[in-house]
Amino acid sequence: MSDSQKIEHRNESKDTWAELLESTVSALETKNLPNARVEAYWILEVASGYSREELITNLNVEAPRLGAQHLSKILNKRLGGEPIQYALGSWSFRKLDLLVDGRVLIPRPETEILVDVAHDRLDKCQRDEPLRVCDLGTGSGAIGLAIARERDDVEVYLVDNSPDALKVASANLTGLGNHAVKVKIFESDWFDQFPDHLKNSFQLIVSNPPYIAYGEKLPPEVTNYEPHQALYAGERGTEDVELILSSAPIWLSAGGIVILEMAPHQTDHVAEIAVGQGYSDVKITDDLAGRKRIVSCICKD
Repeated sequence: MSDSQKIEHRNESKDTWAELLESTVSALETKNLPNARVEAYWILEVASGYSREELITNLNVEAPRLGAQHLSKILNKRLGGEPIQYALGSWSFRKLDLLVDGRVLIPRPETEILVDVAHDRLDKCQRDEPLRVCDLGTGSGAIGLAIARERDDVEVYLVDNSPDALKVASANLTGLGNHAVKVKIFESDWFDQFPDHLKNSFQLIVSNPPYIAYGEKLPPEVTNYEPHQALYAGERGTEDVELILSSAPIWLSAGGIVILEMAPHQTDHVAEIAVGQGYSDVKITDDLAGRKRIVSCICKD
């Protein structure tokens, strides 16, 4: 009997959430996970439907059978090696709670900085009409939806070439409430399927594109579960970044902005490319760990 099955079986004797918490921690520790207790709390929050505060208040309450079964399913996925974000089925990104699964990359903290850079750049734009923003290669929709959620002066396009990813983005859009009216979704392989009427219309093109080189080593948790087309760019790793920089001016308005996430070792080279292509105000921004992560620049008029 697996650890998760033991938890489900034990609940027939009406274990409390506190007892299930400790058995979940023990099960996760068998996999030498460094944050076993943190992950156990996350799992119990999802399985119980409680917030963290509610869970702590109700730890001594008997867990219902369906709650224990839900916990067992999540735990079994995690013990099988699935990333905690996929096992839970959702993950927080800034002010959003996003659906995430194997169709899209897991939103990461460094990408939250990308949204901060977007805000800083957009704040300098002078315009009476809504600022038009393109989240290119949107995946779960994290970047574009966060911008739409946090600003009243934008119209956001979520673009991806994966129909499966766009289904996830669409599901996340439904959770945006009144802000959803500012968002459009369409399928395109980068800019290839953009309609002509969008030429020279965007004030911002933002992207977290694939930037891993073929053959580059990644943790098994990434390579075994996250979509490879969203990870690998080519032999150099900068192919998609370079394509976006070279193609973006056709779609940007005068003074339009490009913001790109990439690997720290790529930023200096990409910044040089941007300068060589005539972009101005080229800046490199560090991530939360102090590593060069984001290149932003302004399109020549």
